[in-house]
Amino acid sequence: MKKLYIFALMMAFLFTTVVADEEDPPPRGKAATINIITEPPNSEVFLGGEPLGKSPIKDLQVKSGRQTLVVIDQGFELVNKRVNVWPGNDSRNNFDFSTKIPKGHIKVTTNPPRCLIFVDGEQADKTDGAELVVHNLDAGDHMVRAQCSNRKSAEALVTVKGEETAEVHLDATAGKKKKR
Repeated sequence: MKKLYIFALMMAFLFTTVVADEEDPPPRGKAATINIITEPPNSEVFLGGEPLGKSPIKDLQVKSGRQTLVVIDQGFELVNKRVNVWPGNDSRNNFDFSTKIPKGHIKVTTNPPRCLIFVDGEQADKTDGAELVVHNLDAGDHMVRAQCSNRKSAEALVTVKGEETAEVHLDATAGKKKKR
């Protein structure tokens, strides 16, 4: 029984040593080369709080160590992740983030209640007396226009934030008449 206990203790020690080796951080402060690719391109990239420029980042010299990598596009933080930067030109320093611009929604109400709704010039749907939610729009600014049965229209610039629903009320009762 004593031999079994010693064997189990040795195995536990060996296992924790192997796991600890995999999780050891890279040495700090040594020269390292990194590559960072994002989708969409031209996103702002920060490493360890320092701006690196716009993506893609190719063969940039930085200091090794465990650091925070942040990718921002159109004001939205797409990546915020702790990464290991290894000394030299190590393949583990190639970061490829298939980030996506966050999606949001716009809830539209109109006066009069029956209007055709256009988002960025494209017909989205109609209100038909009830509110309309236009789904899955890229985060950012969108022009929303209501073209109503009274031949008047109203429009507004609406800012969509990722994973949120923006609300807009378009009043076309005092809007411009559409010429025929």
